Amino acid sequence: MLNKNSSNKELTDLWNQCIPKIENILNQIQPIPALVHGDLWSGNVASDENGNPVIFDPACFYGHSEFDFGIAKMFGGFTKAFHDSYHKIIPKSDGFEERLIIYELFHHLNHWNHFGSGYASGTLNLMKQIIKFE
Repeated sequence: MLNKNSSNKELTDLWNQCIPKIENILNQIQPIPALVHGDLWSGNVASDENGNPVIFDPACFYGHSEFDFGIAKMFGGFTKAFHDSYHKIIPKSDGFEERLIIYELFHHLNHWNHFGSGYASGTLNLMKQIIKFE
């Protein structure tokens, strides 16, 4: 994942510190694979003429149901009502907040790699949060 940015020493150093933390956090769960949107953020959500939600531009795959929260958070998230409704159906489990940062990091790394250094600061800040995990 550290493709063209691997020459960034801070990124490489933080990544090496993050790997064991990420592995430890993700090895503690056994998610049931769910079909996720893959690119669920406010720019890919709208309403039809009757006010019903419409989502589009999917990058679907089977993964952890929490995965979509990473990119949603990266681009401003959704309303409290959305989160409350979601977690009524699928309650938060222990470690949700840490996994959310890991899933968001995936998207920051991906965007930095594809779209440039405008994503560097956010990426490095998330990595610094992860290395503080117990």
